Amino acid sequence: MPLALFLLHFHDYSNGLDSPFIVPVAGCLMVLGIVIAGMWSGARKRQIESEERLAAIARGVPVPPTVEELAMMHGKPSLDATRRRANIRLAGIILVAASIGLALFFVILWAVIGERNILCGVAVALIPFGIGAGLLFDTHIQTREMEEATHSNNSITPTH
Repeated sequence: MPLALFLLHFHDYSNGLDSPFIVPVAGCLMVLGIVIAGMWSGARKRQIESEERLAAIARGVPVPPTVEELAMMHGKPSLDATRRRANIRLAGIILVAASIGLALFFVILWAVIGERNILCGVAVALIPFGIGAGLLFDTHIQTREMEEATHSNNSITPTH
């Protein structure tokens, strides 16, 4: 129904570019285009890497190890796993900090205005706090798993 109302309202203008909805629609389409282009680029990169490896196998050339294989051979987490863990940790820290700031905003607003119902807004801060705490807990679990994998790989290394 909202799409139909949008199209009717959009059609009311003689030139579609005069619509007040052109900026939000263009912004959404731009973000969608960026996401699709990023996904296509990643898939194309993996396809090219796969074709290069298959060509090397067909020629009988030894296939060089991937970055992940090199990291596993040396008993270290891959750069992707380390970067992903760091990004998750950063997102968790940002969400926890944002929730604290949001709670402080509502407390200060309550102190200034004196309206007790404003304190209900502090409960809104629990949403980003819970998500951020979950992300930080996930980072902790990933760190422990990586350390366990590193210790188990180091203990299995063959001696010559």
